[in-house]
Amino acid sequence: MAVRTSARPTTPLPLGLLGLAALIALVSVLAVGLVVAGGAYEAPALGLPDPGPAVVWGSPILRLLTDVAALVTIGWLLSASVLDPAGKNGVVSPAGRRDLVRAGLAACAWAVLALVQMVFSLANVLGLTLIEALNPQVIATYANEVPATRALIAVAALALVVAVGCFLSSSTGAAMGWLVTSLLAAALPALGGHGAGLGDHAMALSSGVAHILGAYLWVGGLLALALHAVRRDMPIQRAVQKFSSIALIAFVLVAVSGMANAYTRLDTVNQLFSTGYGQVIVFKLFILVTLGVIALVMRERITNSLTTSRIAVFVRVAALELLTMGVAIALGVALSSSAPPRVETQFTSYGESLLGFAYPSSPTFDSVAFGFHLDPLFFVGSLVAAGLYIAGVARMRSRGHLWPWGRTISWMLGLVVVIWCTNAGISQYAQVSVGLHMLQHMTLTMLAPILLVLGAPATLALRALRPSHGHERGPREWLVWFLHSWITRILTNPFYVFVVYVLGLYGLYLTPAFGWLMGSHVGHIVMQLHFLFSGYLFYWVVIGVDPRPRPLSYWARLLLLLLALAVHGFFAVILMMSSTPLAYEWYGIVRPPWIPDLLQDSLNGGQVAWALSEIPTLIVMIVISIQWARSDDREAKRNDRQADRDGNTELNAYNDHLARLAERDQRQR
Repeated sequence: MAVRTSARPTTPLPLGLLGLAALIALVSVLAVGLVVAGGAYEAPALGLPDPGPAVVWGSPILRLLTDVAALVTIGWLLSASVLDPAGKNGVVSPAGRRDLVRAGLAACAWAVLALVQMVFSLANVLGLTLIEALNPQVIATYANEVPATRALIAVAALALVVAVGCFLSSSTGAAMGWLVTSLLAAALPALGGHGAGLGDHAMALSSGVAHILGAYLWVGGLLALALHAVRRDMPIQRAVQKFSSIALIAFVLVAVSGMANAYTRLDTVNQLFSTGYGQVIVFKLFILVTLGVIALVMRERITNSLTTSRIAVFVRVAALELLTMGVAIALGVALSSSAPPRVETQFTSYGESLLGFAYPSSPTFDSVAFGFHLDPLFFVGSLVAAGLYIAGVARMRSRGHLWPWGRTISWMLGLVVVIWCTNAGISQYAQVSVGLHMLQHMTLTMLAPILLVLGAPATLALRALRPSHGHERGPREWLVWFLHSWITRILTNPFYVFVVYVLGLYGLYLTPAFGWLMGSHVGHIVMQLHFLFSGYLFYWVVIGVDPRPRPLSYWARLLLLLLALAVHGFFAVILMMSSTPLAYEWYGIVRPPWIPDLLQDSLNGGQVAWALSEIPTLIVMIVISIQWARSDDREAKRNDRQADRDGNTELNAYNDHLARLAERDQRQR
């Protein structure tokens, strides 16, 4: 008689051991990628500085570990703020609170790894051994001077702030704030790079940042979901449904930005196959696209029916996605640590090498107004903003509700102005001429925001977006929270708006800050964003249709507008009366041959600032007058309707009160 033996159930490996095995596998992939792409250690020629194999190999390994800590932090914060079921009144659920603690622990590891990576990167840049780089004097002297190490110091500081905030926070709003801070910290290393010699450094930086943010949101969110599914400590089906939309957007962002970044690193398409660097790019793009297709098909089949048996299938699919995405991240680190095959562009002057493009020809109306120089951030961002607005209008009309055509036209014209300021010929001329820079600045900060504000995008979003069920915070709930939050109360405070919009001119142009910001592409982008958003805040307070916490009365709006005009005009007078060129430390270096006199160019900038401030102010005064008149008409109509309903009770009561006062005065006399 055969003895029947029962099969003993296999015990799954602990998550810690699985994570360690995955890290070892990723480090192995990174090593192979470095060898293929040409980033492996090679002994330098005799007499050249040699940091040693420990530094050369250790720098990319530490970068990989730092990236893993960053995406884990971002994943837990995404789970706590968006994916977990929220409690009442914006308080996180018990699962969300645990996710915040996990995010805080991951952020602590992120900060430590960023500091260790900073030491290795400093040794690699200076050509020092690790022992020499650990000298406190070397760190104190050079760590803040090298852009890459300076960025890592900032990353460590922000990660520590996020860690402390996560331990002390218990609301979804705070979790979202720490998520945004973490994404900013994750983008800093890419912003610290400089790719001017590789051609289009604007596309290189923009695509690099977009690639990192998309990958971190995708992988981090999926990791948090997979661990929740293993622990089964929260309803997973609704979380997977919400994450699917985020994952789709992140996948498109990663794929498009990856191809754009590859374009900036290669000279020809043949280098994709003829060089090791290109072969790694091809393999990385292949696994990303394949992974995206598989994930889309599988999640469509699993998401809508996540029963107990299906959760195990979801965990296996998620584990496959995570492993594949980990391989892609490791290959990305290998590419960033290797020299691209693209030949560095040689310019004829030092100024052109700083700009990243050849000097434009002498300005004409056609070259300034109709030239084109792509800025991916503002161009793509404006197209996305236009598409979302059109989608909102289409949803309104599908429900049978009308949306004023004037607002749609105003929004689209505002985006056209933004694209013109940042992508037309004016965008190149503004970097070499103060006068043309002022033309760009005045248009971007005074004309475009007026048109965008009159488009009322928040009002459209509130009407087009569907409310979420229960205590969940969907896009509409997050918008309502933002419009009524303390952040918006500060941003729309008239004193804050006045300081940022008007007095910020003095702090920018009359200090070395202007020349310093113009010296880097990142600084230039920050300055343009400041122009656009400070103008938007100002006109949101003055003429905005969208709701805000404390609307100003119409007379206060006119007073704020006139005060801003006066202070702005005084600024223009200062520029026109100046005896020294503006930002000579920048415009004196990048001066093209057709600018013989820098001082006259600065005076032209003052004249432009004086002249262009009048037209937008006149437009805004007309808009305020119309709004004020319509408000009085609406108030009069409301009073008439109230009088018809109650027989003019309020007016009769007021007349009776006056009669009693008159009778009392007569008796006293």
